[in-house]
Amino acid sequence: MIETPQITIRKLRNRITTSKFQKTYISLMIESRGSLTDEELIHLLKLGVIFLNYGDDSIQRLGYRIIVRYSNLNDEYRPLYDVAINKGFIPVSKFIEEHHFSIAETESFFKTYFSSYQDNFSQNGIYLSYGQKKLIEFSQATQGDFVLIAPTSYGKSEIIVNKVYQYLNQKICVIVPSKALLAQTKKRILNGVRGSDVGRIITHPEMYRGDEQSFVAVLTQERLLRLLQKNPKLRIDVALVDEAHNMLKKEERAVLLVQVMMILRKRNTSCKFNFFSPFISSALNLENPRSSYKLLTGRSEEFIKVERYFTCNTLSGNQLFFYDQFLNQFTELPSQRYQSDTQLILDKSAGKNIVYLNRPRDIVNFALRLSGIINTEISVAKIQEATTTIGDFLHPDYNLLKCIECGVVYHHGGMPELIRLYVESIFSDNKDLRYIITSSTLLEGVNIPAEKIFLLTNKIGRRIFTKSQFKNLIGRICRFSEVFDKQTGRLSMLEPEIYLIKSQYEAISANHASFLMTHAKSDIDLEDEVENILLKEETSLQTQVQRDELRKTLEYLENIEPDTVELPGMVYVDSQIAQLCFRNNVYDFNIAENEARLLNNIEEFGSNNKIIDTESLVNAIYAIFIYQIDVTSIALKRLENFPARRFYSMILNWRTQGSSYKEMITKFVGYWNSLEDKVVYFGSAWGEIKRNQEDFVENYIDLSQKSGAERVNLAILKIKEEQDFVEFNLLKYIEILFEIGLVEADYYEKIKYGTSDKRVISLLKNGFSIDLAKCITSADYAPFININTDTDIIEINGLIPEVMDANGENKLLIFEVRYHMRSLT
Repeated sequence: MIETPQITIRKLRNRITTSKFQKTYISLMIESRGSLTDEELIHLLKLGVIFLNYGDDSIQRLGYRIIVRYSNLNDEYRPLYDVAINKGFIPVSKFIEEHHFSIAETESFFKTYFSSYQDNFSQNGIYLSYGQKKLIEFSQATQGDFVLIAPTSYGKSEIIVNKVYQYLNQKICVIVPSKALLAQTKKRILNGVRGSDVGRIITHPEMYRGDEQSFVAVLTQERLLRLLQKNPKLRIDVALVDEAHNMLKKEERAVLLVQVMMILRKRNTSCKFNFFSPFISSALNLENPRSSYKLLTGRSEEFIKVERYFTCNTLSGNQLFFYDQFLNQFTELPSQRYQSDTQLILDKSAGKNIVYLNRPRDIVNFALRLSGIINTEISVAKIQEATTTIGDFLHPDYNLLKCIECGVVYHHGGMPELIRLYVESIFSDNKDLRYIITSSTLLEGVNIPAEKIFLLTNKIGRRIFTKSQFKNLIGRICRFSEVFDKQTGRLSMLEPEIYLIKSQYEAISANHASFLMTHAKSDIDLEDEVENILLKEETSLQTQVQRDELRKTLEYLENIEPDTVELPGMVYVDSQIAQLCFRNNVYDFNIAENEARLLNNIEEFGSNNKIIDTESLVNAIYAIFIYQIDVTSIALKRLENFPARRFYSMILNWRTQGSSYKEMITKFVGYWNSLEDKVVYFGSAWGEIKRNQEDFVENYIDLSQKSGAERVNLAILKIKEEQDFVEFNLLKYIEILFEIGLVEADYYEKIKYGTSDKRVISLLKNGFSIDLAKCITSADYAPFININTDTDIIEINGLIPEVMDANGENKLLIFEVRYHMRSLT
């Protein structure tokens, strides 16, 4: 038997210049139905089959692309059906059977046979691909440590949920990368097929009673560390790490995640580690050289979707180009020129669209621009309900409301978390909302329906997207649940469209053509960038600075959890206050070097009277943790200035009163109106001007130049920013002051929770917002709620949403209580 020689993508690129294949293939990609003759189409189909069977990975994907494009362009799906059956792309073949074959075709012997074969891939009413099925089987069969790697929309979330069910009789923790994912993951677990077996899920360290023989926890790494610190004997049996690629980063939270994993393994050498990620090149890069675990790998390399890339410089040239990742070439699209980003997006948009921008300020700016151009209010009851709901909860002048009325929403980290969750919900559920303008907040597991994505920048933070980040972001469109939806699904979504647009939001030097050739070319190698110092072998560190950084990180870990690693010459702090600094994750100064100064500061401060007011509290933070200490945090150093201490005293006072967002907006605007000097610090994210000539960055806003509505929107941003600063920066110091006995207990609870009401606190620990917690603990809902403040177990009658609606409560609170309902009934 003569073997057919293997074709490689590189050989093909070298040989196709001006060839017949190149001409007909590009025509197939960019032109409409009827542009090619039957002879040319048959030629392409033959080559597609050859590529699928005798090519390297890129060539096989090219063959698949030809078949998919041919089928979609000509509404002829028999070739794609045969390929899908052959490749195990069962969702594709089943969808073709149900939507594109006649009754006579589906009743033929072979179609009946294949239909029965496909039933082997059915699970809970959904058809899985061969790759998905193998991943599920791998996860179920693997009892030890593993990493599961599969593209976005391949069902990793469902596999995590099933692993939780598999270990229900043990102590399980799902580690998620953000607070926003706590509620979503909890909901997925409780809404699954065995959700009723789970019971209460721990989402806050203080929900753990200490006597549970088994439990399910969903925690960020910060909350998990706090849980472990408060319970020195607690041993976790199974740790499921979502978005595990975050461990590789050179960030404080990434280091903390690895430290937590080391503590888990130190306390329980049998603790199972299961990692989940859409992209990890090698499992070896997740293995910690200082913690004993070896990872098996489950990976899917299926290519059910094949992307179509376009790029346009709307600042110069204005020509739209098609980029082919297989030929690695750009093709000018005739008569397609666009003078602006908005013109291109409106012309090319689908029913649901993501517009990506890097900076929150740009997101709001573009959303308002796009809404102004659309300038057509949607008079639909659900839209009007959404604007009324948000307006009543925050303020009727909130910019988001103008956008919603024109079919646009935005989503960024500077928005209240409940509003972000509500935006995701209304965008998903309402066909009249067509555009979501968003940042990288979508990278962390947020699932929304979208068919096309428009990138107005190729940066995330201060850096250009890595290849993996880019792949993850574009994987957010045309998810399988949308492509194969029985009512609204379309196989054209197997060809998701990605547009890179150079506009006013992009750096002048940005080169999108070069970016696509390095990030989207079919045969690029995705390599892990291991930046986390704890995941590196000491012998691989090139500089003394790196070795010093590693030792500092390990010393920190040892002071959190002694005997986790062997470290010659290790120095442990002795004083209670220094130990508490370690346990509360203080990174703003070197704790060991400043231990003597901390002790001196606390002695000079005195401890005769317990703190019961915010002015004394902020002064105590300054006097003990900042005075004559080399603080590296610029944000914390602001408290060296009396006006800053007075400002945060005011913010904390609002917190003790449990002020709602709406109340805080009024208070903030009132505070600004009372200032003689209207030039206010906002930071680089929102700042517009420099205060002094010596300033390097525009950190300030002149409020005297802002209208009342503009001040309201700035207040909403400022509140979220200051809440985050209190939550992530100040609260750790307040915890320490309380633990050393300087803060009165009742007052401490008001600072931490915004109330000293034990029933409200129980609800807050279960993930409720303070607005909802205060609402449903009122007398109106006493018959519908039972709260055990000793165990934080909550029982709520399922009728409560209807009762709240009848009482005229804000629909955002009703939305939130429904979000929690599965765990409350």
